[in-house]
Amino acid sequence: MQRNLRKPDDNEPTTPKGAAKTNRGRHVHVALCALAYAASGALQPTLVDWLRSNGATGVAMLPMLANTLAVACVAPLRELLLSEKRSYIDRQQWSWVSYIKSWRLKGKLLRRVAFVAFLDFLANVLVMIGLLFVGAGVYAVLFSSGVAFAALFSTVNGKRYSLRQWCGVALATLGMALNGLASVEDALDAGHGALGRFELGAGVILGGTALHSLSLVCAESVSAGEELTSFRLATYVGGVEASVLLAHNVVLLLARGADKLYLKHILKHQGDPTTVFIVYVALWFADLCHALAHYALLAGAGAVALTLSRGVQMLFVVGIAELAFCGDDARACLTPVKFASVASVAFGILLYASKPKRPKRELLPAQ
Repeated sequence: MQRNLRKPDDNEPTTPKGAAKTNRGRHVHVALCALAYAASGALQPTLVDWLRSNGATGVAMLPMLANTLAVACVAPLRELLLSEKRSYIDRQQWSWVSYIKSWRLKGKLLRRVAFVAFLDFLANVLVMIGLLFVGAGVYAVLFSSGVAFAALFSTVNGKRYSLRQWCGVALATLGMALNGLASVEDALDAGHGALGRFELGAGVILGGTALHSLSLVCAESVSAGEELTSFRLATYVGGVEASVLLAHNVVLLLARGADKLYLKHILKHQGDPTTVFIVYVALWFADLCHALAHYALLAGAGAVALTLSRGVQMLFVVGIAELAFCGDDARACLTPVKFASVASVAFGILLYASKPKRPKRELLPAQ
């Protein structure tokens, strides 16, 4: 009698121990992606702040162009990294020509990808404009509040969350709101004009954050099927947005010239064009790391867990401010309110990620 021997699939846990090992590996992967997402996300607004203070931002929207170019590189870069793991035969059969041909979209999938690209582009425009109004600190706080929007939109889209997870979302959102109190007080102290500017920038960022969370939920829904991975979706979205911004810059260059469009503002702020270029390269690399972690988290953990990673980003911002700037600026120091916000965010994230303990089954006596 022949036995039906089937080779077990690599992703199929054959024992409870194997299943536990697979789950641990997945959790470690998600945790590393969340840390990379938070660290690069904390660096991005800091670099944009430096560029803004040196006159390297403006109507050309170069920070957003750097971000969209980085997002457009996600799938090709991942393909290059995966090519090193392929067998010799697979490498011989694979070609860039066939890879590019496989990118053609049709019908309903094309419309859904176009809708996600539109939402993401509009959200990024609003967030970038708001960032230029209020600066990196307020931006990081307000943009982190997208976890509440993502949870609401995901619920509308059909997902269900436990009471424990909703409490985690509420605590994380509350902590982010508490952390923003200092920024509101600073705006009040600076006068009515500054407060009006703050309100405008904050409102624009909140609107962009809501749209960004909606685009994440839509992107998770689009990439849930096997026909389109989240990394390919990233390149579609980034490619469309980068094309629009490149065309925008070409029109401005033809109308104003490079000196008036770029160099004039940099020199007016006593900036060095070479240093500005280097910082833009650093910003592009930070954007690339952020995008890779972003879409890996979207595929592995979903939109809500991805937005919760912005809470980890807030912890990075508060920690960096305490360690690096507290001596020069008292507003950067850790206050009781900031400590409460950090504790609330950290506990909220842990509460969302934790699983309720299952009751142990009673062992029946052997018969």
